[in-house]
Amino acid sequence: MKTYLQLIIGYILFCLSIENVFAIDILSAQTNEYLVQKIDSFQYDKNNPEVWKYINAYILKAKIRKDNKTLFYGYKEGIFYSNDYSSKLRYADSTIITAQKTRNNDFVIQSYLSKGLIHFQFKKFQPALENYLIAEKKLNNKSSEYISYKVIFNLALIKFHLKQFSESDVLFQKCSSYFEKYSSNENHHAYFLNTLYYRAQILQFQQKYKRASQLNQQGLRLSQQKENAYFIHYFWISTAIDYYFDKNYQQTIYILTKEIYYLEKQEDFYTLGKAYFYLGKSFEKLNQLEKSIEYFEKIDQLFNQYEFLDSEVRSTYKGLIKYSAKNNDFQNQLYYINQLLKLDSLTQRNVVKLSPIIQKEYDEKELLKLKKNVEFKLRFYPFLIGLVILLSSISMFVIYKRFYKSSLPTRKKTISLPITDIPPEILLDISKQLDEFEVNQQFLQPTLTLSQLAKSFKTNSAYLSKIINLEKGTNFSNYINHLKVNYILNLLTNSKKFHQHSISDLAELGGFTSARHFSDAFFQITSLRPNEYIRQLKSQFNTHN
Repeated sequence: MKTYLQLIIGYILFCLSIENVFAIDILSAQTNEYLVQKIDSFQYDKNNPEVWKYINAYILKAKIRKDNKTLFYGYKEGIFYSNDYSSKLRYADSTIITAQKTRNNDFVIQSYLSKGLIHFQFKKFQPALENYLIAEKKLNNKSSEYISYKVIFNLALIKFHLKQFSESDVLFQKCSSYFEKYSSNENHHAYFLNTLYYRAQILQFQQKYKRASQLNQQGLRLSQQKENAYFIHYFWISTAIDYYFDKNYQQTIYILTKEIYYLEKQEDFYTLGKAYFYLGKSFEKLNQLEKSIEYFEKIDQLFNQYEFLDSEVRSTYKGLIKYSAKNNDFQNQLYYINQLLKLDSLTQRNVVKLSPIIQKEYDEKELLKLKKNVEFKLRFYPFLIGLVILLSSISMFVIYKRFYKSSLPTRKKTISLPITDIPPEILLDISKQLDEFEVNQQFLQPTLTLSQLAKSFKTNSAYLSKIINLEKGTNFSNYINHLKVNYILNLLTNSKKFHQHSISDLAELGGFTSARHFSDAFFQITSLRPNEYIRQLKSQFNTHN
């Protein structure tokens, strides 16, 4: 019966596909004007699958007639109506190939701009810049002014997102003068509004709030005159940020609350993140902290979904970390610290290598120190609670004292160590390398020795041993064990799946040579055996759920 049903469904789908092919074939007999009109009727309903009948018919007709110019525009429609990154890129590559066949240099430039814009929309700044630079190289004396200024505009846009505001503003001003001059044309007018929008944001970043407000009001007025709904929404959003800097927080909240639905519908997570950020900051200024945190948490949700956040909203995590600490919610505090470290890593990979101007409110070293502190609290508090329940006050005090003394791996000893024989520049260099060693988790090597590490640092064992004793307050062996155990504790705290691992598996993950060595090191630091700690952690998770 099941097989019979599958055959029926397959037959129906086959018939529908045949019907669709015939429909496309019939539509390809229509005029280009008719097909373009039909395609354009879906521009505010982009997800409607019906549009593809007309796009495919338009492309098919161009292929049959070997009309590369029409085919070029057909592929551009394919880019516009495609939703996912890979589909858009496929149409973009077809656009480039077809443009080259037309031997029209302006078409070639436009095709590279289109591909760059796709990368830009998905926050792939490196390939976006590469395609824009190819387009710029192909400009010549015969290139149209409109195409030339589109290239300049897109380069300005990349510089804007790389926080190179002075350079970006110079390019936007050039574009603004040109597009305003020919703003009677609909496309030129749209670009002119776009330059006003980004120039206003640059002025906000530069704290030139009065001038920013003037540009936003100009843009809003011109958008309303042309009844351009898209720019009306975006200039209202930018105006709401003007109100924030003018300390009119209620007005900021009123406007942004209304505009959020539009941004969600547009799937513009970049601007949506900014809207959430200024809503959160406005509620924070009004001492409505719970409401503020609600919007900051929405930004974290966007980061999890898209793995991108603009550095402007980075301080969101500062607020979330402080709020969690204030409420003794160390689980969430550790989560947000890890999120911030992840954001910095992605920013480093996607943005900083193109721009040196990204500013961090949290120094990474300080953030890692805070992370270790929170991890310690997460280990310490459940254990202390267990002692209160299970032991008498006297035995609890003894065990607590023992635990407290053994669980501070980075506490510096008061005895000064003789380091006068180590040159200051070497001391600084080794300290820096130790930080990188910890961040890159190189301590997970199972058979790492002091001499091996010294060799990799291009120093000698005596210097390295003295510096570890001075900075970490312990010897090399204990220092490495602390790092390894903290690594395993982090895995156990952040993911329940590691609770199912055997002690031998955890020992291997932590870079220990044996389960016994791991268990002893774990006990030395936490006063608990790994299986006891995991049992307590499971109980805590169950209670929390």
